[in-house]
Amino acid sequence: MTQAMTAHPSDTRSGVTGAVSLIFLQFATMWGAFFILAPTINWPASLGEPPAIILPLILDQSGAVFAGYLSYLIHAVALIPLAVLLRHALRLDGAMGQAIIVLGVLAGFAKALGITRWLFLMPGLATAYTDPAASPATQDAIAVVYEAFNAYAGGVGELMGVGLFAGVWTIVISFAAIRRGWTLLGYSGYGAAALLLSTLLSVVGIESPIMLTLSGILWQFWTVALAITLWRKA
Repeated sequence: MTQAMTAHPSDTRSGVTGAVSLIFLQFATMWGAFFILAPTINWPASLGEPPAIILPLILDQSGAVFAGYLSYLIHAVALIPLAVLLRHALRLDGAMGQAIIVLGVLAGFAKALGITRWLFLMPGLATAYTDPAASPATQDAIAVVYEAFNAYAGGVGELMGVGLFAGVWTIVISFAAIRRGWTLLGYSGYGAAALLLSTLLSVVGIESPIMLTLSGILWQFWTVALAITLWRKA
């Protein structure tokens, strides 16, 4: 059975302060990415566009693409220390405490791995694709590289990072919240986790862009509710 960690009150408050700060950081940077990328490259809908459309757009909006995905990367990386601080903020030990750390770190790392392609690989592909000297055969080869790497890194970032690891992480946190008597937060977390996990159905060809967007939005607001609850009650 998971036992509550014994901690000095000042240590617990420090952990809560750090966790709350990181939750609001990841929330702000996620929405920062959205408000930068949505009007410039029609993100996230443009993720499904063919290379002939998205690569010239990436080059044309290179500054916004870099700023937006850098903000998104900060959002993902913030989940890694947040996972550690949440264990202390919730005063958890044993298997549950370890699960919160491991799943949170995996979620942040997988998301970051998927995001970095837009900062380093895709701008280079966009430059090569739009080069006036590029032959149709060269453009076809670049398109194959784009689609293959997008499928791989997108699967790691969106499916593994967002869908699987963040979904199961949310379940563990929600279970811990219910054990502390934070019933509304816990059961709403189960709902947010179910939406995240539903995105894994794309593996078998069942995809819903609306569900993907909705799951991310609801999960973000659930993290804010978690932060507020931690600050008021932990």
